[in-house]
Amino acid sequence: MKACRLQELADATHGQILSQLQTEFSGIGTDTRKDLKGQVFWALKGESFDAHDFLDVAIKQGAGALVVDHLPEKFRGLEKTVSILKVEDSLRALQDYAHDVRKKWGGVVIGITGSNGKTTSKEFSQAVLETAFEVHSNKGSFNNHFGLPFNLLQAPASSEIILAEMGMNHFGEITRLCEIAEPDIVVCSMVGRAHIEHFGSIDQIAKAKEEIYKAAPAKAIRIYNLDNEWTQKMHERAWKDYPHAKKTITFSETKRADIQLKIKSMTMRSLTVTGHIMGMPGEATVPVFGAQNLTNLCVAAACGSAAGMTAALIWDALPNCKTTWGRNQFVQTKSGAEILFDAYNANLDSMKALLDNMKLLEGTGQKIGVFGEMLEMGEHSGPGHRELGEQVGRAGFDVVYFYGKPSAEFAAGVKSSGFSKTLLISNAYEEKLASEVARMLQDGDLVLVKGSRGMKLERFVLLCDPVNFENK
Repeated sequence: MKACRLQELADATHGQILSQLQTEFSGIGTDTRKDLKGQVFWALKGESFDAHDFLDVAIKQGAGALVVDHLPEKFRGLEKTVSILKVEDSLRALQDYAHDVRKKWGGVVIGITGSNGKTTSKEFSQAVLETAFEVHSNKGSFNNHFGLPFNLLQAPASSEIILAEMGMNHFGEITRLCEIAEPDIVVCSMVGRAHIEHFGSIDQIAKAKEEIYKAAPAKAIRIYNLDNEWTQKMHERAWKDYPHAKKTITFSETKRADIQLKIKSMTMRSLTVTGHIMGMPGEATVPVFGAQNLTNLCVAAACGSAAGMTAALIWDALPNCKTTWGRNQFVQTKSGAEILFDAYNANLDSMKALLDNMKLLEGTGQKIGVFGEMLEMGEHSGPGHRELGEQVGRAGFDVVYFYGKPSAEFAAGVKSSGFSKTLLISNAYEEKLASEVARMLQDGDLVLVKGSRGMKLERFVLLCDPVNFENK
């Protein structure tokens, strides 16, 4: 975390210094459960908490200063014991400070969004870029109005590139993230049905995602996916909507584009792609599974090119790309069965992509599917889970287990597909049922485990005697 001075914080946030017993600090902290010695404690508010209620705990943890937008009555007089900066809104002030730090830093910020795969696109981009640059990236999905400012503030001074994943669940959020980060390169990898609960339709999701192109500075290089219906339309509108944009880079599997990659072959352990990057032909074998990763590889190649890497360097770097925990992760079990664990996020589009990939895999034993509810679907949950059930029923599974509130709709979809093998359902996770499925596993079996992160599907994986599987 960047060291800071109290006056620097006041200038960036237009705040009022109430007291300055200490003026220089090692960084910023927001969690009173952690050591805050020598740090500024930034009191943030969420839907279910207000850190202003724990200012005394922050001081006990060693905080040398407090940033607050109000001082509760019970803490009157604290200004006699600790430095205090009062701001109008603590979250907005944090964002303003992060923006100030970003402006003074001389490197490149790459903004990445997308309905599916934006975190994987970010990870692949980092794998490519760090072969040529000092790259800083947010950990996990630190991608919202809280997380992105911390991503910028946590970047080491030696960083040349910051990768900034940009998530959203309402209009204007990506616009605000672009205001904070002022990205030099932006990409929306694709638009799908993720977050449909918040927007109601894919049209509205696309409108919110397009903010990354509209809100980016004119000088920013804009990267477009020509294979997704919605991002292709964004590209078609680009010159009319923001004619002063500096440059665009396009990618596609089949259309004429600056970067064109196709899948040559796919196994459970690798994806071999061929094509051209900025006119240079090549081929690369990448240790990842699934055709959906082709888009993520294209994003990584485009980000590398936009940042100034040669096509030759990018081709050489693509084999460094790999997926992280819970994202198309193969897990070996002591029984000899293999689990494909993909349970970080789930929506209809990502479910369908994984089911299509699963059809291509051949094992000597059974195919077993374990599914958790797709969350954040709102009124679309019932119809969406029925549609998922229909797809699962046609995917060639011998055993299917689903748990979640829309289990009846899922079961109806499975049965309507003509599925006649073993179907187990429950409204919530039941260890007895999960254990029953786990005991079925034998050498040669393939098991697909897929659902939203909130369903904690790793609980099932742990019942299967996994080899070298980390429980998060």
